[in-house]
Formats: sequence, C-alpha cells, structure tokens
Amino acid sequence: MVPHKMDLTWHYVEKWAREKPDGEALVFGSERLTWKQFQQEIDLAAKAFLAAGVEHGQCVAMLSMARNEFPITYMAAAKIGARWLGLTPKYTLDELRYQIADCRPAVLVAVRTYLDKDLGDTLGALAAEFDCLKQVIVIGAPIAGSVAYADFVRAERPELSAALEARALRVQPDDPMLVMYTSGSTGKPKGVVHTHRSIIANIRREIEYFHMTAGDRALLHFPINHVAADVEIGFAMIMGGGTLIFMDKFDPGESLRVIQQEKITVLGQIPVMFLLQFKDPGFFTTDFSSIRAFIWAGAAAPKIMMDLLGHVCGQNQAAMITGYGSTEVCGFVTYTRPGDDRATLMKTAGAIAEPFELKIVDPQRRELPDGRIGEIAVRGPFLMQGYLNRPQETAAVIDAQGWYYTGDLASRDARGYITIAGRISEMFKTGGENVYPREIEELLESHDKVLFAAVVAVPDDLYQEVGWAYVMPMPGQTVGIEELEALCRSKMANYKVPKRFVIRELLPMLGSGKVDKLALKREIAAGRSI
Repeated sequence: MVPHKMDLTWHYVEKWAREKPDGEALVFGSERLTWKQFQQEIDLAAKAFLAAGVEHGQCVAMLSMARNEFPITYMAAAKIGARWLGLTPKYTLDELRYQIADCRPAVLVAVRTYLDKDLGDTLGALAAEFDCLKQVIVIGAPIAGSVAYADFVRAERPELSAALEARALRVQPDDPMLVMYTSGSTGKPKGVVHTHRSIIANIRREIEYFHMTAGDRALLHFPINHVAADVEIGFAMIMGGGTLIFMDKFDPGESLRVIQQEKITVLGQIPVMFLLQFKDPGFFTTDFSSIRAFIWAGAAAPKIMMDLLGHVCGQNQAAMITGYGSTEVCGFVTYTRPGDDRATLMKTAGAIAEPFELKIVDPQRRELPDGRIGEIAVRGPFLMQGYLNRPQETAAVIDAQGWYYTGDLASRDARGYITIAGRISEMFKTGGENVYPREIEELLESHDKVLFAAVVAVPDDLYQEVGWAYVMPMPGQTVGIEELEALCRSKMANYKVPKRFVIRELLPMLGSGKVDKLALKREIAAGRSI
C-alpha cells in the first residue's frame, strides 16, 4: 500500500485497485465490477454526495438490500467523512421514521422496488417529513422531487476532484463512519457508532482467524443494516482483497446455485440459514468443493447442522468456525481454532482473539474464576464509539477503563473458551435459585427430534417465576412432552425443569436466527399460549 498518514477504510479499495485493477471485486447478478471500477464508482458517488451538500460528520443512508451500490455508497460516505446507515426495505414506515429521525441523514439512496413492492409512497412520505434530507437518490424510476442514481451518481463532475481530495484528507481514524441499530430486544433500537479505527482493528484479527486471502470469494445475502453485511463479510472482503457476491434476499435454493456457480470459498451464515438449505432438494447435489470455511454465529449450532456440515467438510476438508460477538464490538471477538472437536464447536464460542481482552464478572463487575457463570466484559480497539445521541446509556455499559459490559452471560474454561448461558435479561429466579435458560435450551436441543428450543420466564405466585419451554421439532418429526420432561429431570436439578412445555411446528424467529422470545412473552401476557 502507498504510505498514508492514517489507516482508513477506503484505503483498502485503493490498495487492491493498484495491485490487481482487473481482479473481480463486486458481483450482483450480471453486474460485475473490477477493483479499478469499484474505486471509480466510489469517487463518482463521493462527488455526488458533495454535490448534494453532504458535510463532514453528516449521514448518508441507504434503503436497500445487498447489491453493488451498497459498498460503493458505504465507502464513498467514508471518504468524505460522513457516517453511513443501512436500512432494510423490510422495515415498516414507522421503523424507518424512527431511525431517520435519530440519525438525520442528509442523503437517502434507495431502491424503488423490492420483491415486487413499489417503495415510491414510502420514499415520498420520508422526503416530505424530514427536512434533513437534502437529496433522495433512487435506484430505478425516481419519484417526484428525487433524482435517478444512474444519472445523478454516475455524472463525472471533474470540477469536484480537488474538493473530494481535500475532504478525504480531513478524515481521521476516529471519525464516525458507520451506524448500525441494535435489534431492540430490550426496548427502542439504539444506534451503534463505529469508526474507521474500530472496524479495521476488528477485521485485521478476523482475517487472521478466518485465514482469509485475496483469492477468497464470499457470499453476502444479509440485510445491509446487519453487522455481518457491513463488517464481518462486507468489509472483510474489502480489506482482504477478496470478491463479494451479493444476493438481495436469502433464498435457500438460489443460494446453493450461487455457491456452486460462483465458486464461493467462504460461507458465513446464521444456523437457521444452513438449516433451510439442508431442507432444499438441491443441497445434496450442490458442489461445495470450492468452500474452504463454513462460518456461523448468532446462535448455537444444532446437532443436525453439525452432522450435515461435518459430512460436507469431510469430503472437501473445509474448516468449521464459530465465535461470539455483537454489533457493539464490530463483529466477532472470540473464535474457535483449527482442530477443535465437534463438542467444542457445538457448545462453545471459542476464545478471545489476541490481543483483545475478555473477563467474566459478577453483578458488581468483579472478575470471576473459570467455571463460574457471569457477564462477559471485553476490551479492545474494536469497541464502538458509543450509542448515537445516548451518552448515559453508553456510560452505563463502558467503564472508565474501557471495558464493555455486554449483558451476555457465559462461563470460561481453562482453555479460555467461553460457553454462552444467555442474556442477563433472560436469567430468572425460581424459588430463590438462578436459572439460565440457555442451559435448558441446549439440553432440549440435544434431543434427536428437536430443532430449536426457547425457555422464557413466566410470573408465578408460588415460585416468583417459572420457566416455560417452547420446542420446535425437526421437520417431519414429532416429539412428546413426557419425553422432554423426562430428559430434563434426568439431567438437571428439579428447579430448572420447565413447568410447561409447548411444542410448535414453527416458532417466531429474529433476523439474527434466534427465537423471538419477546414475541413469545407477548403471547403469554395476552393469554394466547397453549
């Protein structure tokens, strides 16, 4: 890389545009861009944002799913010192209003249609309601008062070349460049702010632990408001010089076709995506020989997933890797290691990546010895700058020494590997005893006929709270309440055994691949669960 005064995200596009200008960088359907073209598109978009009046520190938002314009606008915003916000077309108008009101973007780039749905009325409503929006840029047919991406962004604007260079020189490593909103599982979503420094610090380690090379080809079908798209896969391929292959929705059969056709080498997904692919008739005829690493996070891997991936990996010697992370820490911070056995991959989330730090603490934030369950705290340059517009909530989770208290519970073994026990907000007391739902869920999911389990706390007059277990059987299987209760009684103390078992063919799921426990609790509160 040509020496820079600082290490900034878009510098990696410049690096690969110099080193392999004709190498493939971005693929979306029939649209293929080389690294040289990727860099050129970034500069065109950056000049377009300058022409629209985007100032240093302001926000550029994109309402879309994964496609080539996603990393182009993302890196272009970074180059002019702006923050970038990804929005999904799956959001309702009210959800879009909330995030736009909080982040106040100066420009909105948006697709006109998604899954045959015309977003014109939504875009019109947002343009009319938010005076912060200086320009709405539409991929597809523009609405009244907007401009077409193809015309506005791809205009040459040579007169702005000097202004772009000057703006890029102002950007500092600690400038905010990415805002991602949390899922809102404990209230209103919070905008997590990351900088060039935090993103690069995390992905530098990820590239090492995933053994990424400039020859890798990664499939990206996550929503662009997700840390997997923005950092773990999207920026990792940019920094590592690989190729990003986009899909604007997750379709099990189509994703299998793309894996084979595009010779994907790195496949990172949440467990439910793998499970849906297993159910597709094309799974067992798909050529996975190009894949060198299957990677998952977000939830524990059920036994059937490990069995089938183990079969595929045995054929082509691919690695299986999992870990732990969050939006606030910019992706993975723990990783399993090469050679880890199946039990380790199923039960743990690996160990902290060096030189990052991790400790397990009690409610008073005192460090606990190995083997004890407590809150995960982590420290390192990967940490978010804070929650947007929420200094008190930021101070509540980041202490003066730079430790971030995650709200996740785990224990750590002598190897440093952590076993997730759930969220602090999910732990409950029954008859004075602490119950960790994840322990019960893992036991239930060890049953050959169980795919997913979720244990939630329900108020009880006698015990204060008791656990209800919701169980989703394997496709085509049936499982009885009596055998599930017997399994629990044979393996754990009586107070941990759920007081009710509810078996359902389908459970509500979050985009992260976890069961939506808030939806289950709302059902219970409304008296709808049976």
